[in-house]
Order: sequence, then structure tokens, then C-alpha cells
Amino acid sequence: MARILQFNFEDKLGQYLPVITGKSIVEAARKIHADTLVIFARDAWGRSYYNSRIARRVQKLGNRDLLREVTSEARKYGIKVYVMIGHTANPELYSAHPDWAQRSISGEVITMDTDPLNLNRKPMRWPLMCLNSPFLDHVLEEAREALSYDIDGVFLDSFRYMPDIERACFCSYCREKFKAEKKVDLPTKEEWDSLFYRESILWRYMVNVKAIKAIHNFIKSRNPKLPLIYNSHPAGWKGRANRIVELARDSIDIIFAECSESDYQPPGFISEMVKLSLATSNGKEVWASRNSFHTCLTTTSTTPIAIRQGIREAFIAGGSPLYLVFSSAFIQDKRVLDFVAPVYEEIEKLEEYMEGVERLRYAGVVYSNRTRDWAGRSKPEHVTDCFRGFYYALSWAGLPVDYIADWQLDTGKLEDYSVIVLANTQSMSKEAASNIARLKGKGVVATYLTSLMDEMGNVLEDFQLSDLFDVEFNGVVNLPWSYVYVEKDHAVTRNLDNQLILWGDFNREFTDGRTSPSIGWHARVKAGDKVKVLGCIGEPATEFGFEYENGRSPPLLGSVTRNPAVVVKEEAKVAYFTGQLGRLYWRLGLPDYENLIVSSVLWAGGEPPVRLEADGLVQLEAYTRNGQVIVHLLNLTFDRRLILRGNMGLQKGWSGTVETVMPPRKIVPLRDLRLVFSEKIEPVNAYSPLTDKKFEIRRKNNKTVVRIDCLEEYEIVVLDL
Repeated sequence: MARILQFNFEDKLGQYLPVITGKSIVEAARKIHADTLVIFARDAWGRSYYNSRIARRVQKLGNRDLLREVTSEARKYGIKVYVMIGHTANPELYSAHPDWAQRSISGEVITMDTDPLNLNRKPMRWPLMCLNSPFLDHVLEEAREALSYDIDGVFLDSFRYMPDIERACFCSYCREKFKAEKKVDLPTKEEWDSLFYRESILWRYMVNVKAIKAIHNFIKSRNPKLPLIYNSHPAGWKGRANRIVELARDSIDIIFAECSESDYQPPGFISEMVKLSLATSNGKEVWASRNSFHTCLTTTSTTPIAIRQGIREAFIAGGSPLYLVFSSAFIQDKRVLDFVAPVYEEIEKLEEYMEGVERLRYAGVVYSNRTRDWAGRSKPEHVTDCFRGFYYALSWAGLPVDYIADWQLDTGKLEDYSVIVLANTQSMSKEAASNIARLKGKGVVATYLTSLMDEMGNVLEDFQLSDLFDVEFNGVVNLPWSYVYVEKDHAVTRNLDNQLILWGDFNREFTDGRTSPSIGWHARVKAGDKVKVLGCIGEPATEFGFEYENGRSPPLLGSVTRNPAVVVKEEAKVAYFTGQLGRLYWRLGLPDYENLIVSSVLWAGGEPPVRLEADGLVQLEAYTRNGQVIVHLLNLTFDRRLILRGNMGLQKGWSGTVETVMPPRKIVPLRDLRLVFSEKIEPVNAYSPLTDKKFEIRRKNNKTVVRIDCLEEYEIVVLDL
């Protein structure tokens, strides 16, 4: 585990370089109690910060070698130094080798520029270089030069070599390489129904994987002890980089989960990205970032509480927190280090309680990269919303929840979980389906079209898990809106406030259609003799409602069909929903959806090892080690965190700006929290090494209850068994 300061230069003119020294950077790390530094070897303009033979040194450094200044100073204090190389953007290299650039189908250079869409001017600031060109050899030379310094590892920035047709490279190197390997030309049209097109997507993934492997092998051949860190940016680029990590996991030593979206995402997002990265990488060490700034405001600081809670999110999820500071804020905002120092000092004190621990597992939500690609196609969010909806509903209910990757399903590495959640996990290998079907003593919760595709996205005639669910697939009920009518009392449906549940949502963009694609649809299934049908699909009376906002409102219920919507298989502890329950919860957050998710998981998984009962939003992360259970409680009940948007795309607000993103300023303290442990966990002591508090332990109905009188920002509870 590490406490990391990443120091980035976004100063094109080198305005502040004369006053930024290796000593000042190391002093910043020391001030905030960081034990690790990440610094550029070269920046995204292609300029070096050291004595390089292959790249021009930043002019305002003069004769200084900033990298040597940093490494020499860091050694005095035992601070590790990792150098970042391989930025795919490189204008200076493009100037010398324009043929190395990524090219679109039309031959235009693919850039990282994001100018406003309505501007006619298109300056090319950051051309992206192609991995199939000699650029990869150039990156290896960067690595060679970096390894000549006294460093502790190489940090490889993301290769922005993406498979989606609108961003895919069609340069001569790519065309020639694909033709040589596949004996045919690269496909130039987006045709997701074509296996050949899907294979070309996989080929582009493997370009990344092979490049990472080449760099990894190069580093290890020179120093086997030095790790390779790879920037996966798990929430970026339609989530495609997660598949790169999954495929290249044996060639990556540390995953950097860049979480630059955290100010726009739900509370707990950084922890979510840590756990997603742990799943896709097979448990490799994960670094996760909390930017010093709010949204994209790189020259100033965000609020102290946003920084503190974000860093704690990384730590309690099992990752190493990384605090990212730009050189401009380092000079212009004197608060930029003050906010992080107390929480890094706190983590330094608590690191020993994360040594040798294992996750206390309960629910595993499958995050299927295959399904995102093959079922989500060019709109992968329609699938990942399903995964994330289940994840957040369970996390916010105070239950232990983790992600599971495709490779874990393939290998059957599922033994630690009490319940497996297959939220619209459509693409699945035969091995994965067989491993799930053979699960003993574990529950399964599944939704919509789970297991209807093979691992390459070929659509099958029936679910591969049809026998496990005891339902037969007979097509899709294609409705713009629908309802679920609950008919039978059961543990899965008992906590619902209403018998009739609306199923659907309007299209937030409201340009191509009134409803979000397929969100009101259901799988049409025939229930077998071994299941109970708890609810059926209700058809709408009309296509849309008429009362509110020009057709955005849902229609009234027309009639209740006999098509099953919710079924349970008692003996196997399997719950199956024919619609996209997780996606609805992610988009709308209504209590009915949350109750169905939480109740079905608790019914299928049985008693969780620990559950938090609290009147507020608290993230629970639990671990075990020899003779102890360790529980982290992070209070995410903020006073004024605000994310606002309109009810359609590109809308001008009548009463105010449509888009608003405000950071939190304070935590609302919570009182009388209860940690409820299963009968298998019998603690004799409960205490906090952070606040030195001792907690009351009670036994009730064969369960242990530990009461926390008040939770401010964060608490760690250690239980001796």
C-alpha cells in the first residue's frame, strides 16, 4: 500500500518551471505524508524533463535535469519515485513522423482535442500516435532512458488506441498489420451483428495488450524488481479500457484507476473503481486518484471534505490513494497541500490494519466486459447501468459488495461469495455458464437476457442458464413502457410499498425517441414447474402519457398479462427478473427498485456476515485477518453536494442553469449506527485504533450487534474474535 503524490505539468509555456525544483516537489510529498511520487518523464506535448536523446527538453528548464533532481532528493527521505512515460499524444513526435499518427477512416489525424462542437476552427493540439507504428519503439526508448535513473517503477499512461469505429485507427500500419494477420481488410463499417466486425474489435484490444506486454517484458529484462503501472481509467472511453486490463492482467503489476470523473459520479465512486480494477486484474495492487481540483478546474483546489473522503474511499476499498496536483495549482493555490496532509497522516497510522487482510465477501456483482461490448455495442452504458445499479443499491444498503469479472466466471473462482448477481450478463462462455449452474450453497440473482449470448456475442436460441432459472426464453416483449404487477407475497417482494411498479423511463436527450432504448422491455419467458411466479408484466394503455411535459410521462396501466416478470426458484435460491432492474435503479433511484434488489439478494444469499443499519448514507468495507474482523465506515451524508441536470438534452433552463455540479462542504454526523454480524462472528472486543473508542457489544437472536454512538467523517472498527 502506498500514499502517492502525482505531480503533473500542464504548463505549455513552462511558466512556473523556473521556481519548481526537485527539492520543492519532494518537500510537497513530505508535507502531505506521501511515501511515493509520480512525475512526468515527458509531457503530452512530447517534451522531456530530463536529459533525453530522443525528446527535446522543456526550454525553461535550461540545463536542469528535473527528474534527477527529484530522484536524488527523494532518496534522502526514502520516498519512492515512479516516472510516467508513453503519453499517446505527442505533437513534437508527430511533427517529425506524421505517418506514425492514428488516422480515421477518412485519413484525418485522430486527436485528443475536445473543442466545442459548434466551432468551425479545429486546431490540432494533441495528435494521437499509433501503437502499430514505430511509436511503440519510441516508447521503449523512453523506458530505456527512464530506467537509467534511480527510479522505483515505470508508470505507463493510457494508450488511447480505442476500438470504436469513430475513434479507431485506419493508418497504413494498422491496415497492413490486420491484412497480414487476418488475410482480409479491416472492416470500415460498424456492423455489430457481424462476427467479423466483433473479431476486429477484439483485434484492436489485443494491439493494446501486446504493446503493454512488450513494455512489461522490456522493463523486467533490465530490472525484474521494477513494477509496471498502467493507467486503466476504468470509467473513461466507454469502459473499454477495463477489457484491456482483464486481457493484459499478467503483464501489469499495478493498476492505476484514474478517477477524474468523481465529482460527477455518485458518492462511493472511487471505491467502486478500486473494486472494479481489483476484479478485472485478478487482485493486482490498485492506485486510485482523487484530484486536488473540482471537475476540470485544474488551477485551484476543491473543498477539503471532497479530498478527504475521496482519499479515504480509495483506502477503505483496498487501494492506494493517489493525490493528483497540477503544477499551476502547486504555485497558485497555497491550500492545495494543506487539505490532504491530515488524511494521509491518518492513513499512515492505519495502514497496518490493512496488512494481510482478505475481503469479507458476500455479494458479487458481475461486471461483464464482454456483455458491455457485445450487448451494449455503441451504447455500452445501457448495459453497465445494469451492473452499477445493483452495485450501488447493495453498497448503500450497508452490505458487503464486490465486482466479479468474466475471467472469474470462466475459471469458477466464485467460492468466496454467498450470492452472485448476473445483472443482464448476456455474454457468457460455456465454461462460465457451467460454473454458475454447478454452484452449491450459493444464491443467484439474474435479470433480463442473462446468458443469451456466447463469449463472442453470438445470440443463442435460449438462455444458457435456462435450467438453472427454470424458464424458457421465447423472445422479447418490446414495450416503450411497462409495469410489473406483484401477485404473491414472498421475501423478495415483501418490502414493497406498492403492488404495481412502473417499469421504464423517458429519454433524457429526447431527440431520437421518447423513451430510453429497450428500458421498458422484458424477456418473454415460459416458467417451469420448479419456480414461483411472483409478478407478471403489465402492458401500457397507450404509447406514452399525456399529462406532463409533452409525452415524457408514462402511460396508464392497460392490462396485466400472464407473462412472468419476477420468478423465484426456492430450492436453488435463484431469483430472476425479466426486465432491467439494475438499469432502472441506476437511472431513477426509486425505493421500489432498491427494495427488489436488496430483498432478492438477501433472500438468495442468506444472512450477510455483516450489515450496517444507519439513518444516512454510509459506505461499509469489511475485511478479515487472523483473529480479527476490520470494518471501515465512511460517512457520505454530505450537506450540499449537488448534481443538477435538465429533463432533456441541450435544454436552456427557464429558472436557472440546467447543469450544476457543486462539491460537498461538510459531513452530516450520524448517530446510533448498528453493525449487525451473523452468528458465525463472535467478537469479544470492538475498538477504534483511530479514535481510541471502545464500542458496546450485544448479543441478540444469535447475532452480535456493535453500536456506534456517532459517526463523523470516518471510523474504523476492529473486532477481536
